[in-house]
Amino acid sequence: MTRQQACRILGIRPDASGSEIKKRYRNLMMQVHPDVHHTVRKSYPYSAKDINRAYSFLKDTMGEAQTLSKGDSRQKTAQTSGTHASGSSFSGRDSSKSAKRSAVWDAPVNPQAYTEREIYHYAEDFDGTIIGHFTIARGKFLWQLEEDFPLFLRSIYQCGKKLLDDIDDALGRRAPSASRMDIQTELTYLLAQQFIHSTALLRELAKKQWTEEDGAVIFLISSMLESPAPSPLSAKEVLYPAGIRQHRLYLKDHAGKELGYLSFHDDRMYYVVVPLLEQRGVMVRIEAAGTARKLHLWLKVPPVTAGHMPENLNLKIEHLLNEYRRWK
Repeated sequence: MTRQQACRILGIRPDASGSEIKKRYRNLMMQVHPDVHHTVRKSYPYSAKDINRAYSFLKDTMGEAQTLSKGDSRQKTAQTSGTHASGSSFSGRDSSKSAKRSAVWDAPVNPQAYTEREIYHYAEDFDGTIIGHFTIARGKFLWQLEEDFPLFLRSIYQCGKKLLDDIDDALGRRAPSASRMDIQTELTYLLAQQFIHSTALLRELAKKQWTEEDGAVIFLISSMLESPAPSPLSAKEVLYPAGIRQHRLYLKDHAGKELGYLSFHDDRMYYVVVPLLEQRGVMVRIEAAGTARKLHLWLKVPPVTAGHMPENLNLKIEHLLNEYRRWK
């Protein structure tokens, strides 16, 4: 791509300044990729992918010119980029994570998933400020660490929203059920499980791991005790599961006193660990780490569990949707 081509795509003069390029890009992206329904999008002769590619070219060119003008001899750090199915590039939010350069989004899929989901990517302005997001792929793709987790949750939320919207439309509901939010929260949790392979992700997210002779894998995970008034815990004091309620594992001490529930420093662990606990497919050991809240959590995953996705999720999802259909 040349500067002349990039300027033609953005609809600006070849001598446009950096601020003009930035302003034009922001306006165009808000036209073609707003966070609103597609019926209000404005037409433009070039796609968002073309616009993003042209903007990236001009931004890199502008950055190089500014570096030379300042006499800075430091090597310019290349901006992380990836490739959309059509071949256009997109900028990465986190330069430490390399976006995939492939013709398609090549993450593993769960063919049994209840519905497809969209893979989102951030759109950024000239100085890296996030101004929105856009879809780069659609399918039954499992979540991978390369995909920003908040955008993953957004894609799952949108899946659930569409399922409930379709029900409301079919039933002619002018206003959603008053309890829709509760249903959608539970639906989001169930749908997320279909796109998360807990054992595979634990291999990347756990603090430590090792394999025993029988093939079982033990993962060490940093966790916390959430409690309104956490009682002091002795170092290496063992805690025990008191039960799972509302997707939280509550803990008790050796005397049977309930202390609070298990929490995580990394929000992603909530969607990775809790489903394993609910499916009763792992053995658990929980030990105090010597402070009022910090815990060590060991999960022992047997070989039969390690390679499988959760079962019966489609039945649970359908049951939840049927429940929503019956509500007035």
